[in-house]
Amino acid sequence: MKNKGEITLKHGIINGESKYLFVFSHMRSRSSVLSHILGSNEGVCGYSELHNSYVSQIDIMKMRVKLYIDLKCDLKGKYLLDKILHNNLEVSTEVISAITSKIIFLIRDPESTLKSIINMGYITGIDWYKNPEKASKYYCSRLSRLVEYSKNINNNYYFLESDDLVNNTDYVLSDLTRWLGLDSPLVNEYMEFKNTGKSYYGDPSDNIRARKLIKTKGYPDIEVPPEVLKIAELTYEKCRASLRRK
Repeated sequence: MKNKGEITLKHGIINGESKYLFVFSHMRSRSSVLSHILGSNEGVCGYSELHNSYVSQIDIMKMRVKLYIDLKCDLKGKYLLDKILHNNLEVSTEVISAITSKIIFLIRDPESTLKSIINMGYITGIDWYKNPEKASKYYCSRLSRLVEYSKNINNNYYFLESDDLVNNTDYVLSDLTRWLGLDSPLVNEYMEFKNTGKSYYGDPSDNIRARKLIKTKGYPDIEVPPEVLKIAELTYEKCRASLRRK
């Protein structure tokens, strides 16, 4: 029987050479399906929210351990993936600069996002999700933080609008394959992992179990007050313009 140290070295948990891939986004942006598509590629390990901050090299080690415990995959030579959707998780530009990393910024238009957050409130029972003002405050605050991050990351990021992922899927996946330098192409199908569909790790709706990206009908019965939507739209356009500038 191999001892713990031998397993650690074999699978590159401690000292294996890896690259890092972060999806910086917000709730209900289709980040779960994108992460599942990425994580189903042989060159990527990870598919969910790890709920890690990244302020020191110790946090990178925590990421590696969490991914190995979940997926039992060899970490050597792969992109290690985490998606970060909330401002309570800190990301240090010093840490990002110190590792071989790439970042995808993914944003979705405010009306679709807010309606989806509100609907998720009814699914999960989380009260603030159902409140348009609180949902919008989260959304606007998150977009503002994404702009801050982008200013400190030079040009080494990929900007993706959620609707393009749905409406131009083949092109986007082909372009991401090229940008990441993957040996095998990203495709519009993915595996179901151990934590797929669990709310702590990502999208808890039935759509994530489709194993491919599908275009949903939206939520025509949910209304967002015009004054709330206007503020969110202004924040979205500012974020979009800033991220597209580079």
